[in-house]
Amino acid sequence: MNRRRKFLLASVLALQNSSFIYPSCQKCFSRIILVSKRSNCPKCGSAGEAENAIYRYKLSLKVAESNKLFGITVFGSCLDAFFGLTATGLHRYIQDPSEIPETLDSDTTQNLLTKAVETCFVGQNFIFGVTDSVCFLQFPLGAKRKWMTTWPISPLVTDPSLAEEFSAD
Repeated sequence: MNRRRKFLLASVLALQNSSFIYPSCQKCFSRIILVSKRSNCPKCGSAGEAENAIYRYKLSLKVAESNKLFGITVFGSCLDAFFGLTATGLHRYIQDPSEIPETLDSDTTQNLLTKAVETCFVGQNFIFGVTDSVCFLQFPLGAKRKWMTTWPISPLVTDPSLAEEFSAD
């Protein structure tokens, strides 16, 4: 499949969901299924011990560039710097109550994490490296909304004059 890669300078409007990490296949990076003490990849068939599962970041964002809205999903280790640790490290930290000074229930922990991610991303500008997907969804008013998958994400853009250099056509 021939996908075009380009840069998109966009403002993050919202999170699409509050699920930021997923158990990942070490071979193909697809979501694995964890059952009892085993893991299985439905895509490549790889199997292993559930306790050895690695996790990856998957951050789904609603962003705006000029007058266009996009759904963007950022995958992988490019988010390590924003979270301050790997996705596997974050998963272990959340799952091990002895790591958290005051034991919080899982709903409270997830809500605090979601709020922290919203605070870091929503309202900020980023340069996203994107590939066009083949899926286009129609807005009720007839405008097209593109869903894109990103590759590395840049740090915050502080110079608005860079927008022309990286704008998506």
